[in-house]
Amino acid sequence: MATVGQAAAHIFLGERAFYELLDRGAIERQPAGEYDLDIVREEAFTHLRNVAAGREKKPGALDGEFEKARKDKELADRTALQNAVTRGELVAIEEVGKQVEREYAVVRERLLGIAGKLGADLTPKQVARIEAEIAQRLPQPEDEADEGEDEFEAAAPARPGRVG
Repeated sequence: MATVGQAAAHIFLGERAFYELLDRGAIERQPAGEYDLDIVREEAFTHLRNVAAGREKKPGALDGEFEKARKDKELADRTALQNAVTRGELVAIEEVGKQVEREYAVVRERLLGIAGKLGADLTPKQVARIEAEIAQRLPQPEDEADEGEDEFEAAAPARPGRVG
């Protein structure tokens, strides 16, 4: 085991140049006095070969393999999303919302119409009470709009044509 000074001298460098290789990651930093000279020599020669071949990893430089893999994954995800849309597995959220609103309006009207259909068998007071009870339990159309705005106020703005 060797110190930084001994390891630097082993590969014919000054300590300052050795520290630069440590900072670049060309030589793996070890605790004080723990440098294995064989490993230091191997890492230094590997670094020199990479520099000579133009493969030196510079601090902050993009890793080409990583970037290619990321790009390939994004392309695969995009293709998978397009395929899901084509198969009908994904739908536009705006269309689903409109359909739910239409169906809710039908249910609301049917419930509010119950008292009127029973009107022949009931007194006007009973009909009014049934209508009031049903209306009380159904959210009012203006309440729904207010609730929706508060509940989703921080949501991203809608983008027409977006699916998901």
